[in-house]
Amino acid sequence: MDVCKEYLPTRGFQIAQWRLQSLLGKELERLDSLAQSYNREFAIDEHNLAQELPFILRFTQEYHKLYMEYLNAVLPQHPKPIQCKPSCGNCCHHYPMSVEPFELIYLYSALRKRNNLLDIMEECLLRNSLFNHIYQNRIKENLTEDQAEDLTLHDYFSLWKPCPFSDKKGDCMVYSIRPISCRMYFSETHPDFCTPQYLQTSKNESYVVYFPDIIEDLVYRISEHYQLLNLPESYFGGLLAVNGFEGLFSEGEEIATKPI
Repeated sequence: MDVCKEYLPTRGFQIAQWRLQSLLGKELERLDSLAQSYNREFAIDEHNLAQELPFILRFTQEYHKLYMEYLNAVLPQHPKPIQCKPSCGNCCHHYPMSVEPFELIYLYSALRKRNNLLDIMEECLLRNSLFNHIYQNRIKENLTEDQAEDLTLHDYFSLWKPCPFSDKKGDCMVYSIRPISCRMYFSETHPDFCTPQYLQTSKNESYVVYFPDIIEDLVYRISEHYQLLNLPESYFGGLLAVNGFEGLFSEGEEIATKPI
């Protein structure tokens, strides 16, 4: 898999980067100020999550919107067109990592309004337990944590376990609110080659659209402000952890409906 980080500084790219940088800079400034008001290093914890929910949700929605503008600016620069089509969903058999804490909160806030929330959480638990089981077996092989995780990710994909948000056709049922980790992954080859047997061969040409370093740094610094919540960076494990704060989401809704 290629990692694409260098793009031509077209006008569309420059505008998209500036808009993202502006949004992220303002949010970081807000969180820095909030942390300072509590006389601590990090802004968000379980005691103020409920009252901060409206700000987190608005920020994440705009963040996703601006990332899509960024994609529209950089995808045309790739020499080969992407082959990703509706109802493919092959890449949705991976175990997504590097999901930002505010994205987990944003996604869970929408999921908890669905009638099948319990079923979703059970499916997340199954996948999280499976991944952890594979990882524990790999770590026994005297590997480093990074090596064990890389092999576990490959082992998990080989089991061909679909994402709980992927329907029978292969479409994403949370497409509009999916995290950046899902939005940044593309393939230049036919879906037939986006399968475990071809994953590490020349027949599978996939790539990830990352941010410029300055944007990635801002995202990292914003996510640091959520450390006190102890949320895993994995998609399914992270959602399970956010579910533990369910009562705070109900409290947040009550706060949001109170007259100012």
